[in-house]
Amino acid sequence: MPDPSSPSPSSESIPQPHSSPMSALRTLMSRRSAVWDRNTFKSDDLNIGNGTDIAAVVRDPGLMSMNPHSAMMDRAQSPAEHMAHVYLVVLENRDALRLLTLSQEYRIPETLKTTCKDYAWAYVLSPTILLYKSKSGPANVLAAMRQLNVSNLPPSSETGRVDVVLEVIKKGMTDAHHNVKEKITLSVKNSASLYRDIAALTQACIGCSKAKPMAALFVRIAFLRWQVAQHPTSNMDKFWDKVDEALNKYRTEFKTAIELNDAFSTIYEEDQRTYGEPDLVSHPQVAVRDLDQWLLIVHGVAGHSGASVPAVATPTIA
Repeated sequence: MPDPSSPSPSSESIPQPHSSPMSALRTLMSRRSAVWDRNTFKSDDLNIGNGTDIAAVVRDPGLMSMNPHSAMMDRAQSPAEHMAHVYLVVLENRDALRLLTLSQEYRIPETLKTTCKDYAWAYVLSPTILLYKSKSGPANVLAAMRQLNVSNLPPSSETGRVDVVLEVIKKGMTDAHHNVKEKITLSVKNSASLYRDIAALTQACIGCSKAKPMAALFVRIAFLRWQVAQHPTSNMDKFWDKVDEALNKYRTEFKTAIELNDAFSTIYEEDQRTYGEPDLVSHPQVAVRDLDQWLLIVHGVAGHSGASVPAVATPTIA
């Protein structure tokens, strides 16, 4: 008969309330790695020595479905052991989250992707844009977005993520180029086109974007239609190269802003004679004063050749 004064094996396997946190932690770590003391196992509450079938114990569904964490919680008796268990779980979750984060490639949020597209289209459809195929175009759009504190933009120090955002902006600009060129070409080649007049054509170029049909944009679209008529066989890329060449030539030939505006106004008047008066009832213009602040910022960036973001200015024809 065992001595009642001697501690039972099961009591040795459970940290006492006065055990130190480190002792409780070591006990948990031992159990977590499935290193069980043989004597502790024999003295468990299963009372295997009194006729209990050990095979039935192994097959017990409750024990089979029990995960290591719940098993530890069932055996935790003292506050120190319980807190040590919680601490271990927190460390495991932290390490797992860190590995998961590091292993995933950066994916731009869908909301930010939509915002990049909106800004890219607004940039291409700005009446102040200096060049349509400038390499600095996507960076200019990003500069406007940063000035307006657009959410979820990666910091400039995270160059890899910034490149992902710039690629999304670049694609948005390319899509806008294709849409504008396609709509203008159809308006020139098809006399029955639904958007022959400049107001309808401008709205078709805008499509579902956030750009607004300002008077200055009417003039710029008329200039682009003039370029399509001048270069009817140019493919997409060569066409926009021709447009940029024409813009640079205009700014060189016409020395003052008045002369440059006169040149664009002449093209606009010729467009009305060729394709009809604008239908402002079906496609009304939007005044500059009614534009959202972010659109004004985009127009300012589009018409600025420097690296810094300019102050907000009223969009002009050229």
